[in-house]
Amino acid sequence: MRVAATVWIPDRSPGPGRLADVELEVLAVGDARLELPALVVEDVRGGLGLDRRDDLRADPSGGGGPFEAPAARREARAFGIANAAFHLRRAVARFEHLLGRPLPPLVCRIGMHGERRPPWGGGHYRLPAPSYRTLPEDSPPSPDGEIHIGPGARYGRAGGRRYFLAPSHNAAILVHEAGHHLTRHTADFRMNRSRPRAAQANRKVPLDEGTADFVAAIVLGTPDIYGWHRGATPDGAPDRRRLDLPRTMAEWRGGRVADPHVDGGIWASALWAAREATLAAGAPAEAFDRLVVAGLDRLGTVEAGPPDEARLSRRRHLGRFLEAILAADRDGGTGLGPLIEDVLAERGIRRGLDNDTMRDVFLDGEVAVGEAAQ
Repeated sequence: MRVAATVWIPDRSPGPGRLADVELEVLAVGDARLELPALVVEDVRGGLGLDRRDDLRADPSGGGGPFEAPAARREARAFGIANAAFHLRRAVARFEHLLGRPLPPLVCRIGMHGERRPPWGGGHYRLPAPSYRTLPEDSPPSPDGEIHIGPGARYGRAGGRRYFLAPSHNAAILVHEAGHHLTRHTADFRMNRSRPRAAQANRKVPLDEGTADFVAAIVLGTPDIYGWHRGATPDGAPDRRRLDLPRTMAEWRGGRVADPHVDGGIWASALWAAREATLAAGAPAEAFDRLVVAGLDRLGTVEAGPPDEARLSRRRHLGRFLEAILAADRDGGTGLGPLIEDVLAERGIRRGLDNDTMRDVFLDGEVAVGEAAQ
């Protein structure tokens, strides 16, 4: 059945977007749960009575922060379920279109880890694991992956007014986490296919985080995917995670102490630059997007075996992902390979080198150019 719902549609404004009425294809409605084709979205706090409503049109109620009345908080939670369902279904449909096959069903649970003080305000993509470095799970996630969305922890601005930054109201967080579902079932950067289904690895590598940011940008249609809730962060700061920044391997840190989101931004910005170059050359953006997704798929099949450190290390190499994209270009006869390779080389990303070596080679080249200029 098709059910009317109200959602935020991002429009590059300094806020969550514009309110719009849409229709969702819904298979079943529960108290605080929606079941859509290959997607379940549930608010684990319950008590919303969605199954007693005529439709899913709800008011965002300023995000439903702790200073709102209980009725307004419930309305904001109802809005968050519909908003998450719309953006996740839209993202997964786009990924499946580019991939050419369906992805495993996805589960999204909203309001997770609300007992923390302060409450958790983010999102993560979780698989069942023997242990968790942060935010332990009360029950094992689905072996095919779940998106967990926190209840929110702070205020921002929207439309000139205070707005509680509930992650379920934020399309960027939702679509980024859906990007991890795509990478898990294609590139499989942590080689979880080779692990027991109940003992997978959750730690994300820079390629995973950067690719999730890139696919979020193509779904949302903007390189400034986090411009709403990170609007106070300077445009040029890596933490803003804009994709249209001239980031290079000179910034690469690597290792376990580095933030994979920040290092991953180097890869995301390089992909965005290559996509823009593709458009400037007269090719459709989707041609480039298909190559990236095809490259992801290749990475998941090029090497089998147990997830030992050597294999895991190779899957973290940016140059290896570039090789997979170029191979997809050759097989498909797209003719974009030389352009892509040139754009990524300008950022210091080359074939045949590990990440740290690429950084060192790029830095040496910058020094040589500077010395020559003197």
